[in-house]
Amino acid sequence: MKIFYIFLLSFLQSGTNTNNLTLPEQMKVTLNQIQTMECEFQQEREVSVLTEKGISRGKLHYVQGEFLLWQYNMPDHSGFLLQKDKLTILDRTGQAIPNPGPGGLFDNIGKIILMGMSGDLLEKTEDFSPEFVDSKDYIHIKLIPVQRELKRLFTQLDLFFNKVDYMIQAVVIHEAFGDKTTVRLGNYRINHTIDNKLFEK
Repeated sequence: MKIFYIFLLSFLQSGTNTNNLTLPEQMKVTLNQIQTMECEFQQEREVSVLTEKGISRGKLHYVQGEFLLWQYNMPDHSGFLLQKDKLTILDRTGQAIPNPGPGGLFDNIGKIILMGMSGDLLEKTEDFSPEFVDSKDYIHIKLIPVQRELKRLFTQLDLFFNKVDYMIQAVVIHEAFGDKTTVRLGNYRINHTIDNKLFEK
């Protein structure tokens, strides 16, 4: 199973501001109004021992308080589904893996995404210490892991939001062993009807 990372959509409210910068008030209002969301993503993985980037593409589907589906459509159909607190890992064909054991990385990823959706991610917690970075082009937020398990996976996460519509444009994950994953997101569809059959895995 390919290991993938997404901290893509950390939809944020204000939290501990270590750099004396503040999020736009309208950003909080806009993100709090998101009930459903779909978008496309492209993931680039740079491995220190390889010269070529690994590129994959897929879609993310989200229903507030109910579902989060992250699934590739190239080069395969793997991914994961979070239904409230239940994690389902998908194999290369998009089918649920029976009795996969502890979710590990996938479980952490899913929970962090949902924290972001609820506006909790930027509050300084036992998991992350957030920093706002001054940027002319983007709203740039840096997350430094402080929880031991997360420290073993990442050294830093950089999130870049559009200054006009506040949608996240990219997430850069700096992994603990020197590799790097960049996820770029686009083609958003906000607050439209999503058929729940999509989440039947």
